[in-house]
Amino acid sequence: MMKYIKRIINITFIVCMILTMCTTNYKVKAKSINDMQKELDAKRSEYNKNQAKQNELNKNIDYSKSEITTSQNQIAQAEKDIKATGEKIQKLDKDIEQKGEEINELMKLLQLSDGDIAYLEYVFGSADMTDFIHRASMVEEITAYNDEQIKEMNNMVEESKKLQKELKQKQENLQKKIAQLNSNISQYNASLSSLDEIQVDVKKEMDQLQNTINYYKKICPNKNQDVNTCLKGQLPYDTSFWRPTDYGYISSEYSTRAAPCRGCSTVHLGLDIGGRNVRELNVYASAAGKVVGIENSNSNSCGGNYILIQHNVKGSSYTTMYMHLKRVLVSVGQQVTKDTVIAIMGGNPYGSPGYTPWDHCTTGQHLDFRIASGLRSSSSAVNNYSFNPRNLVNFPTGGRVFSDRTTAY
Repeated sequence: MMKYIKRIINITFIVCMILTMCTTNYKVKAKSINDMQKELDAKRSEYNKNQAKQNELNKNIDYSKSEITTSQNQIAQAEKDIKATGEKIQKLDKDIEQKGEEINELMKLLQLSDGDIAYLEYVFGSADMTDFIHRASMVEEITAYNDEQIKEMNNMVEESKKLQKELKQKQENLQKKIAQLNSNISQYNASLSSLDEIQVDVKKEMDQLQNTINYYKKICPNKNQDVNTCLKGQLPYDTSFWRPTDYGYISSEYSTRAAPCRGCSTVHLGLDIGGRNVRELNVYASAAGKVVGIENSNSNSCGGNYILIQHNVKGSSYTTMYMHLKRVLVSVGQQVTKDTVIAIMGGNPYGSPGYTPWDHCTTGQHLDFRIASGLRSSSSAVNNYSFNPRNLVNFPTGGRVFSDRTTAY
């Protein structure tokens, strides 16, 4: 029984998802120029915070490199100290050996063996009692002095050996420190690389938002007015969407997918339209509208150059986005029709006619075509409100090739 209930719940969930994906008349929240300015300010704040993080990471990298240099110098000095200590130990060993030989010679005369004749002859050969005491004291002092010298030199040898051991341990510790610092630098660089990619996207959105705000300011007298209301009379009316190229095939659907290249997203929010590897494959506006956003800096980011166009189709508002462009042929504020060539298709890999070296997230010549509900002014907004372009545009299925923009499949 539970299995059937679970199955019914799953089926209900899937149906709801399909209905949601098929619904294109989403409610659009009113947005004014001031709202867009707040978005821009938030993006600028995010950019500045990321910039501060980058500066901090660069400081950490510089500090770590400085510490590595200092540690390497300390290791080199420790090597010199170890060598000098070793030489000192060798010299002390020789001194001890020589001193031992001198003591042995002296003791041959002074030791009490063989009846202590030599010692007695030396001591009792005194001229008087004073001389006797002097000679006996001298023998004792000489013996004690040499014993002390041997002991002192032995202590010095042990101290040198201890120092040598400590220096080797210091070397090992410094090597570990250098390894950790290098690991830290690798992590810092990885974080920097990630932030660099984020900053590129944030900067692009900032520039695009600023251009869009500038465009809206020209046509919306009131900064607090809903731009959708303001633009209602500005957008040309159209009745349908056409395919944005006159040749191609769907190489990647709107869905999750296996990432086609390293660093590419596995969530695909548009349709990839494969080209035919011709040098100049035109990209058209899918419907009449106005260009509200352009990225044309050839920046090294996923998406490359792209265009945003707002539309009024049968009284409903939409925004289309055209990504991976080799060359942009329109400008912000320009009114376009279905017949307007807005760009030339780009893509990779190296050597193909559509090759765009700045766009590292493509594996062949193609157009990434996206549609969003409402009048959107940034790539992130298009992505947030995107839906499957097949809901409005007729494309063949099964990878079949189309050779015009209007034939129904």
